[in-house]
Amino acid sequence: MVFSEDEMKQLERFRFSRRRIISPLSIQLNQLHDEGELSTYLQLVQQKIGARNRVVSASIFIKRYSLFIAIVLYAMSVWNKRLSLSFDQIWMDTDDELEIWLPTFYFESLVYTTVHGDRDKWRTQMIKHLFAEHLALLIEHLRKITNIPTLILWENVSIYIIWLYEMLLEENSFGDLRHQIYDDFLFIVQEADGKLFGAYSQNPLYRFWKGASRIRRTTCCLSYQTVAQSHCKTCPIG
Repeated sequence: MVFSEDEMKQLERFRFSRRRIISPLSIQLNQLHDEGELSTYLQLVQQKIGARNRVVSASIFIKRYSLFIAIVLYAMSVWNKRLSLSFDQIWMDTDDELEIWLPTFYFESLVYTTVHGDRDKWRTQMIKHLFAEHLALLIEHLRKITNIPTLILWENVSIYIIWLYEMLLEENSFGDLRHQIYDDFLFIVQEADGKLFGAYSQNPLYRFWKGASRIRRTTCCLSYQTVAQSHCKTCPIG
């Protein structure tokens, strides 16, 4: 099944795009699981954002990539829809005319399936596919290539997940779904078993949500080591 015009418009707030943008910084998501391809891509990101080194570019990369995670989770929690994640058909594109690096995500085939039967089981399978079978592998590749602490990468991801769900919980239009949205949120950041996120004994997102979003970060995302030279508002060292 395919998404409606209105649904696609809603996804655009998370950098979903309906058109391809050709750029040296455009890449299929499946290529990111090739360490050679990923290493080359990080060098391009480093040049684009003026990063001091590839550790910094890896951190900013995963922050931008977290909006792809938001697209998938939004469809799950708001519409009970599971996006078809054929990573060889999804592109992370860059508009070179923009001064700030804000990539978009283009799906060659934007289709989905809906929940049938036990939603909790359906959600567990979906989270495992998205995190353990995709994002955790990407994070491990970034660690191997750059030696960046995975704690920084997981906190970067958590920031966007927390932002997504707190935004949804504050919007009046989702009042009837509030319980489901909150239940999904708690499951992802607190209750889900570590194995749903890869080779972890504990949920790697667990430590980052304390019941309020406006607390200081545990780690620094290193954005001050880019051409922007600025700290985030919740930076622990800024």
